[in-house]
Amino acid sequence: MNAFLFNLANLIVAPSLSNLGYEGNLAFLDRLLNAINDILGPVLVVVASVGSIYAVFLGVNLAKADSADKREEAKKRLINAVIALVAMIALILLLRVFADNIDVWIESATGGTE
Repeated sequence: MNAFLFNLANLIVAPSLSNLGYEGNLAFLDRLLNAINDILGPVLVVVASVGSIYAVFLGVNLAKADSADKREEAKKRLINAVIALVAMIALILLLRVFADNIDVWIESATGGTE
């Protein structure tokens, strides 16, 4: 499990695009893709950290709940927080895949000419 998480973190944080060499009308893509890659790593770390801390906080609230109503409410919040965390991480990973493959998609759409 640790090796999987380590490889996933390397995939997300490791910069894969440096300079794609777009010129002319597509020159903005270099700046855009580099900015996306520079932002994705720290954003994912912050989202995962905050989400994990919030999930632990909700777990403590679930354990401390006195009545059945409070337990049910804490359980619902915990489930929603975990779903939201997974969804955010999945969306960030999809953005990373998009950023890594946009050069291929543009070259296929333009026929290799810029």
